[in-house]
Amino acid sequence: MKVLLDNDVFFAAIYAGHQHHEPARTWLDREKKKGWAISTETWLAAMRLLMNPAILGTSKLNGATAWKIVKLECGGQHPVTLVYPNDPPHEKLFSNAIGHRQVMDFWLVQLAKQEKLKVVTFDRALKSHWPDDVQLLKTN
Repeated sequence: MKVLLDNDVFFAAIYAGHQHHEPARTWLDREKKKGWAISTETWLAAMRLLMNPAILGTSKLNGATAWKIVKLECGGQHPVTLVYPNDPPHEKLFSNAIGHRQVMDFWLVQLAKQEKLKVVTFDRALKSHWPDDVQLLKTN
């Protein structure tokens, strides 16, 4: 089944310094051939994090290099499908959101539903909120 990676899983897979890099990298390398997708927001979030000195310190990257890293990950033998919204955010979808961190997660659920995908995440709360639409990636 094709999957839509959330921001944290995608960034963990491309950044060796992430606490969950190994499980994310191993999982993505194994699953790419089955089909995978990210949203444009996830692409941009990965770039933003690669350029953030709070995360990479003095090793932070410029925009051109961050772009190349994300593009390289998204290409290759099993390239990513880039997901774009067909509709604006649905009010009903967000009616159950109780925290600011849920906004992007719920948006990814909407995109996944649109494309008949499952969101892959480390977030147990998202899985409990959307059990049929989310696949939990284990970190152990």
